[in-house]
Amino acid sequence: MKIALIRREYITHIDGVNRFIALLAEGLAKLGHTPVIVSWCYKDIARNELEQWFKEVHDLDSHIPIHTLKAKPCRGDPWLRIAWDWWTEGSRLLHEEGVDVAIVNGVIPLRFRPKIVVNHGITLKFSKLHLLIARRLYKGYDRIICVSSKVKREVKEVLDVDCDVTPLPVKLNLFKPARYDERENIVVHIGTRPVKNPHISIEAIRILRRRGYDVKLVIVGPPTKLPKIEGIEYRYSIPEKEKLELLCGAKALVLPSSYEALSYVTLEAMACGTPVVVSSAVPEEVVVNGFNGIRVDSYDPEDYANALEKLLRDEELWLKLSRNSLEFVSQFDFAKVAKKYSDVIREVL
Repeated sequence: MKIALIRREYITHIDGVNRFIALLAEGLAKLGHTPVIVSWCYKDIARNELEQWFKEVHDLDSHIPIHTLKAKPCRGDPWLRIAWDWWTEGSRLLHEEGVDVAIVNGVIPLRFRPKIVVNHGITLKFSKLHLLIARRLYKGYDRIICVSSKVKREVKEVLDVDCDVTPLPVKLNLFKPARYDERENIVVHIGTRPVKNPHISIEAIRILRRRGYDVKLVIVGPPTKLPKIEGIEYRYSIPEKEKLELLCGAKALVLPSSYEALSYVTLEAMACGTPVVVSSAVPEEVVVNGFNGIRVDSYDPEDYANALEKLLRDEELWLKLSRNSLEFVSQFDFAKVAKKYSDVIREVL
């Protein structure tokens, strides 16, 4: 089957949604399907370099064809314009490409069937008008999929629609966990947007250093104005391969995020055998406290410092969490997740 994986806005965003699209596309290709990626637009990349860039940034084995509704780079997120373009042009493009089914990430008005929509989390507050429009759009899809049980509850509560839960895909063969004695005293924080609360991680490390721990925090993400402090290193917009090498050689991932639908970086850390210290925003189905990570039910930096201190002092605890993480994350293998989507596709055809 020819399967379109759709990104509502920009296929050039470096985020979990495009990571999902890339790995699901490759997983579907390995099952014998023909995936194509369709997006409203792109930016900061030359059009003739887009497919090669996408392959490299997501560490794919082969090129995936990419089509965009807009022929030139775009700026901004004009939602009415985006919705209108999908309504007037989206279906035509899919039919021209001979697509059999569409998997849509970010609900759009699309005159094409069959179509499956994937909800990656609800982070916006809806007006009554937007709620009515969103509910109407969702009910026009053949199947709704949520990336976690947490998102399923949110979708039911906010949009009053039901969805099935299918997890995010992780390409496990990309990860090469270092042994405990090979790792540096590095804690990694990924994400510089305010919702990721990097200031909490920074203060937690400052507390640990004041306690006498020779530990360094490495913050990864888009450039931003965060304080330059001893023991804090910033690696802005680094390649995916470098990020994974960093994670696989670190002592811990810290994620004091205010909202997470499932959390790709948590799964990636687990695939590295790197214990995670996360906020209660990360779903409990992903991090079970004391089994495959440590949950912190506050946004107090001292609580995160205390959790990290346990990992730095207790090698037995570290090894237990690492082993359990590696076993737990195996269920998210991208080939297994792609098979789940392939089964759903056959049900809606």
